[in-house]
Amino acid sequence: MQDDPNPLIRLFLSGTAVGFALSAVFVAAIWLLDVAEIHTHAQNSDDAFLILFILWFFNGLLFGAVQISYVVWQIGRTGR
Repeated sequence: MQDDPNPLIRLFLSGTAVGFALSAVFVAAIWLLDVAEIHTHAQNSDDAFLILFILWFFNGLLFGAVQISYVVWQIGRTGR
């Protein structure tokens, strides 16, 4: 039985976790600062939760992919 997870799986999971955490901060900032009047328009809508979820999810995918790409790029530069 293997105790340590594969380093590649650990890389993807940590990159994804960081990406979704950054996305939560980013969406909260957009919501609180009312960028492009998203908060104002969503307040009058029944789908405010859906708007927040979609913003969080797709930005999380983007930020996670960027985190993973940056780590892979750094591995290539250092030659590990």
